[in-house]
Amino acid sequence: MLSSGPATFLQVGSDHHKTVLLLHGGGLDCASLSWRLLAPELAKHYHVIAPNWPGYAGSAALGRPYTIADIGHWLMRFLDHQKIDNAAMVGISMGGGAALWSAINHPMRVNALIPVGTYGVAPRAPYHLLSFLLTRLPLNAISYAAMRRYPSLLRRAVAGLFADPNKVTPELVAEVSDVLASADNGTPFTHFQRGEMTARRLRSFYREDLHRIAQPTLFIHGAQDALVPLETVQMAAKQMPHAKLEVLDVGHWPMREQPEQFNRLVSTFLDSLNN
Repeated sequence: MLSSGPATFLQVGSDHHKTVLLLHGGGLDCASLSWRLLAPELAKHYHVIAPNWPGYAGSAALGRPYTIADIGHWLMRFLDHQKIDNAAMVGISMGGGAALWSAINHPMRVNALIPVGTYGVAPRAPYHLLSFLLTRLPLNAISYAAMRRYPSLLRRAVAGLFADPNKVTPELVAEVSDVLASADNGTPFTHFQRGEMTARRLRSFYREDLHRIAQPTLFIHGAQDALVPLETVQMAAKQMPHAKLEVLDVGHWPMREQPEQFNRLVSTFLDSLNN
């Protein structure tokens, strides 16, 4: 792991000229957790860089409620610091929302998009009003403490991201446990939830802007994603002139539930743009 001022990141394949940026999600995630199986595959042909969002895995926290736009601006500064003019962006959940924001607001920095289980295409969260009220309570800190103490709760939380809980291996749970041990009681994710959620809707909802995204785009989505409804992604893909959608029989974390199929989809799509 390398450091870029206040940001930590993973980097492989730095001898290649074309850059792929991998953007992880929120909650119990970080760059290595979502991308450790994809990054080595892409590094055969691309410069791959995966930053840790503020407050995750050693990156300096913002220390306040924030939105997708806030981490989008942070990402632009990160790219400037790394002297990366543009990149293909692959983002899961919160990271997908940041990739969409980047394509809308800084289109010259983005040459292709792969949003996965993406944030930014649904106007509300599941059980939205209840979720909003719960963000005002210290539930993340309580949940993190409980998962540290009771491994069965941690496994259940990971299984909730899968369509098939039998695919949650002890090795994966151990990886998540390592992240949990160093996580700041969920504070960065709490700040994201408090910044993004109003009582009625999510602040970052890009339906009116998606038609402006002209970059080649591959949405990858789980048919059994419990966090982002499939129909919202189907609608988003129809609004974009150069977008297509691949639906996998997975939940919200396809790169860990079906890594071989996921990696093949990503690699094939990116390679097709360079032929």
